Amino acid sequence: MKKLLVLFFLPVIVSAQFAYEGPIPKITSGYGSFGNIPFESAFFQLVPDSTYECEDTLRCIITYPTNATGILPTVFRFPGASNENLTDSVYWLESKLDREFVASNGYVSVTMQYNGTNEYGCAYYMLDEVIKLYPNLIDTSRVGIHGMSQGAGVTNWLSLKKFINDGWGANGRFAWSDAGASFFGWMDDWPKDRATQSDSGLAAMPDDVLYLMTLSDWDQVPDPRTLVDMYQFLGVPDTNKEFMIIRGDTVNNYIYWATHFTTNSWENDSSQFSVYVTKHDALDYWLGTRLLHSLMAAAWDNDPMARRICMGNGDTLQTNIAGGQMRGPIVTDQPWMTMLASWNSGQGYMNDCEAPWNMRQYVTADACFTLAVPEIEELSSITLYPNPAKMGQLITLKTDKPLRSFEVFDALGRTVHSSSGSTFSIENTGWYMLGLIFEDGTRQAARFQILY
Repeated sequence: MKKLLVLFFLPVIVSAQFAYEGPIPKITSGYGSFGNIPFESAFFQLVPDSTYECEDTLRCIITYPTNATGILPTVFRFPGASNENLTDSVYWLESKLDREFVASNGYVSVTMQYNGTNEYGCAYYMLDEVIKLYPNLIDTSRVGIHGMSQGAGVTNWLSLKKFINDGWGANGRFAWSDAGASFFGWMDDWPKDRATQSDSGLAAMPDDVLYLMTLSDWDQVPDPRTLVDMYQFLGVPDTNKEFMIIRGDTVNNYIYWATHFTTNSWENDSSQFSVYVTKHDALDYWLGTRLLHSLMAAAWDNDPMARRICMGNGDTLQTNIAGGQMRGPIVTDQPWMTMLASWNSGQGYMNDCEAPWNMRQYVTADACFTLAVPEIEELSSITLYPNPAKMGQLITLKTDKPLRSFEVFDALGRTVHSSSGSTFSIENTGWYMLGLIFEDGTRQAARFQILY
């Protein structure tokens, strides 16, 4: 029999969260705002279990409404690898905003920190055990799985496992993969996971799952090809999945950084590459709690307004945030790397798509695809004149169908020109990529050359 230690904390009510920064205030009403339901939390621990490839003692937190009288919809939250070996008090603070937000709105939150062995096996172990510990609280028929960074990989894998194999979320389910998308799953028994991570394995995700993938514009930790690859193959119809690029802004000289830690709401200020990161501000609400709130309401209450926020396919409720005081996200069902400032900067990624732990490379032909873009001469529907052009020469673009806008990228993926017109010029020689968006929403890319 497994040994278990559970430590309870006294009930708490909603109170001030953390030091808040920036000129744009928190959300205090509607989607994204804290509820008024009192809640309490408990630490619980699970001993290692090798049958799950989990060699660590699990340290977990459950937060739930104090006066709960029956099972409630539950969000399982998985943090990033930066949460390995944190003290309980630090992890308590790191997970506080999400946990208490969920519970204050009448639901259950369950989360765990990592201790450094196999986070995936340990996460699976926790899901199986927590429903035995709290059968009076957790409703496995209404489930959300939410993870950031490495937790995003955990989210993808566990969603496929629990939603398909165990039927979790039959009465409402969502998965939100934030700031990282690849996964490895079972490490010691890798052949067991080959089918799950194949193209057809990803395509088996149930159609009724609401799937949200977010990545910040200047996130230089996960290679965006891993996200694009996962998103393209996950078998959820476009009406039930969304790719969102979180963009920062500067308001009244305060910088809202859109980086890897944008929605990680409690940490000391730190630096990601050359970008200085601030922590707790309006982005944590407008692109954090508001998205989480809308996913819960859309999945579990079939709320049409909430669906417009999380699955709106570019609805103004998604893209116009904070009353238009800051730039909203890019929302698309056809993501591509060049949509991200991090890719266009050419500075590279901490976790490249070709990293050996990206198991998708071993089960599909081109998970880390290259920019296989045709030359302009190969496309009869698009013409440039003159072609090839010379440095500084005016170039005219013509297309067979109405064009909304276009961009030109250099060999490093940097944007060198963007326009809604039909003429442009390039000042340096070399190969360039033309990215076109037509009025009907379709896209086309083509390569062309500039000579001396």
